[in-house]
Amino acid sequence: MHTLPRAWKTLNTDFPNYYLAAHLAQERFDTSRMYEWPWVEREKDHRAIDVRVIGLLPITPFSTLAVWPLVGLSPLTAKHYWILINLALLVPIGWMLRAMTGLSYRRIALVITLSYPLHRNLLFGQFYIVLLLLLTAACWSYLRGLRILAGALIAVAAACKIFPLLLFVFFFQRRDWRALVSGAITSLVAVSISIAIFGLNAHRTWLQEIFPWVMRGEGLGTYGGSSSISGVLHGLLLSEPQWNPHPWHYSPFWYSLLAPGLQMLALAPAILLIRRDDRSKERVLLEWSALVIAALTISTIPASYNFVLMVFPICVLASTLLARRQYWWLSALIVAYLGIGFSIASPPNVEGLRVLLYVPRLPLMLAILLGIYVLLWRDCRKDSTRDWTRYAWAVAMVTAVALSMRSTLYTERAEREEYAYRIPLQMQGFANSGPQLTASGVRFSAFTMAGYRLITQAQDRVHQEPDVDASYDLLSFASGAGHTWAERASSTGSQIVDLQQPSQTLIENAREPMLSADQQSLAFIRDEYGRGRLMLRKNVLSNAASETELTPLEMNVYEASLLSEKHYAFSATDGDGLPQIYLTDVTHNNSSISIPGTRYPALSPDERWMAYSQLDHGVWNLWLRNQVDGTTRRIADVPCNQIQPFWESDSKTLLYDTDCGRSIWLTAVSRRKVVP
Repeated sequence: MHTLPRAWKTLNTDFPNYYLAAHLAQERFDTSRMYEWPWVEREKDHRAIDVRVIGLLPITPFSTLAVWPLVGLSPLTAKHYWILINLALLVPIGWMLRAMTGLSYRRIALVITLSYPLHRNLLFGQFYIVLLLLLTAACWSYLRGLRILAGALIAVAAACKIFPLLLFVFFFQRRDWRALVSGAITSLVAVSISIAIFGLNAHRTWLQEIFPWVMRGEGLGTYGGSSSISGVLHGLLLSEPQWNPHPWHYSPFWYSLLAPGLQMLALAPAILLIRRDDRSKERVLLEWSALVIAALTISTIPASYNFVLMVFPICVLASTLLARRQYWWLSALIVAYLGIGFSIASPPNVEGLRVLLYVPRLPLMLAILLGIYVLLWRDCRKDSTRDWTRYAWAVAMVTAVALSMRSTLYTERAEREEYAYRIPLQMQGFANSGPQLTASGVRFSAFTMAGYRLITQAQDRVHQEPDVDASYDLLSFASGAGHTWAERASSTGSQIVDLQQPSQTLIENAREPMLSADQQSLAFIRDEYGRGRLMLRKNVLSNAASETELTPLEMNVYEASLLSEKHYAFSATDGDGLPQIYLTDVTHNNSSISIPGTRYPALSPDERWMAYSQLDHGVWNLWLRNQVDGTTRRIADVPCNQIQPFWESDSKTLLYDTDCGRSIWLTAVSRRKVVP
């Protein structure tokens, strides 16, 4: 009565994320850039999906295929069917839980109904009821000797959300090779299907560029009072000029020790307490539950709806405590379960240790995890046999923690070296991208919860560009000759408009305007099924303007930099390879600079230099190319992204975006001199 009416009539995050990705794949769009915030926002606008902001981080491509059968419907109608399907899935989940735990249907229904995360899951149209079904069905299959099916179900779950991979450790510890082989084969099939549908580049981006950030706790909401171990430690021990300027005790050293160490302390007993020879149902259920709880506890992005999965271990623990007549512990379990479900909103500007008052979910999860470890350990004491693999696991865990501490210390220290170049912003969004220096000040596109807006900052004055309709997104722009040409994305496509006359469309189906050095021509990129083509509109201020194609159809242009019709650079892919930068000459002979994994070219006004970003170890760092002799040198070597450089008029100084110390691709604006 409370949740369903709200869920039924509105599109909230996160269902549109899954819907749009599946929709793009079904339309055979090129989805190489599906994880970039502005790119996916643009495609959402073009399809009139009624939600202000959208993003696919850190969703796997395969998980979006669950809504593939629904993308022929309108987004809200598809969500209606998705809600009904999820409600229907609660029936087999309840039936399997009763078969495994012996709890009555009434008690199982009570556990499900009291799950506040379930309400959030339905409201947002999230995926975790499906995941709960997969994990429950896998355990049910395992207990009935269907090991091949159990392994396959866990593989499907892991292809959707990575953390179920931990349950393969359960199979390994119990030497269930059939389950492991089945899981490996199913994983290969799932990945192959996903690559066939979404292409190789989207998966390469997810694996190389997104997954490492998620693992170290910098995927989303790094300092936002997250109830994760890494999130709490970020807020207490690490600084960020805009998001966390005054941590309780600034110390990358202590963060690098505590984050990997505490995560492993929470996880290790779940692995070490698995007993290969005990095939009893109660033991299997407790071990399975311990791994699920541990995975949720050490998760670096623990959103409220994730904890729908707690329905399974809570039913298992409740049945165990009822069987042992431990009613006081059962009461404590119920209180902890309710506390985990209800998150407390953290007020703004909470600093110091007070942040711990607003993350009760984490200590409650740790308390439940400790309780299930005590139950497993007490039963282990009765077993006199020794399993030497536990010592091997212990050595491997200590080694992994030591390496992680070393890597984390280097990463956190190196990221904060970039702060010296950060421009202080009075008004900012979650991401501030595409900075340019204009006559009015530094202008950039700000990603806010109300959409993408153009912001101009000049010393102590901040100005937001007006627009006739706030439902539009202003995703990119170019300034010069007293005008600002902006890309305005809407349900009718992306149009380039002059903000002095925003009601008049200058160019249809165009993105990322670029003004020539003589301020007479405007270059832009025109997309067809997600593949870009560089175009030029000559005499942009004249009624006799004409358009010219600058790149061939077979190239998918990502972004470009233009000085004139005869002098420009662009990054593009030709097939499934990494993007690379191409240069042109008077004959439009587009020649590669022969460095794969290069993007964001920026030609200097004096034509001597080209700044660009190069992919190395999963991050994009700034490089500089001498256009006279072709030599290159690295501007920075940091374990974070530096993208979208823009030259100031002196041809020596760059403005650019950086996500150092923040979440991946939630960038801030920086400035540095790169030419003496």
